[in-house]
Amino acid sequence: MTLDPTDPKSFSNRLEKLERENRRLKVLGSVVLLGAAGALCMGLTAAPSKKLEAETIVIKDARGKTQAILSSGDEGPAFTLMDQNGKLRVNIDVSHEGPGLDLLDGTENPRAQLMVTEDQGPLLNFTDSKGAQVSLKP
Repeated sequence: MTLDPTDPKSFSNRLEKLERENRRLKVLGSVVLLGAAGALCMGLTAAPSKKLEAETIVIKDARGKTQAILSSGDEGPAFTLMDQNGKLRVNIDVSHEGPGLDLLDGTENPRAQLMVTEDQGPLLNFTDSKGAQVSLKP
């Protein structure tokens, strides 16, 4: 059976077949293009960093109360610990004078301090509840 190119029914069937093939090619081309773009975007993302950089890190408990602060300021780095009431209890720092450790009571008054200064060397200070200070220097 031969097809007559002038037959309108034959022409209509060939046109429908051609349009179906064209739609399939468009869909296939779109899928390939989207896949290539996705693969390209995935390849361009940077690997996750293995370090955390910040000036201040605040650690909070489940209730949202601050428990610890790690910070870096103009005076130098400091690590601060709070009690369950949010009061400052321990502070470790390194300033221009040298390293120091402060232990504070429930009213945030320093009760024991350990410092190493450039000019005086190591110092250990104890303070009583009235604020009287006793310094011990080895």
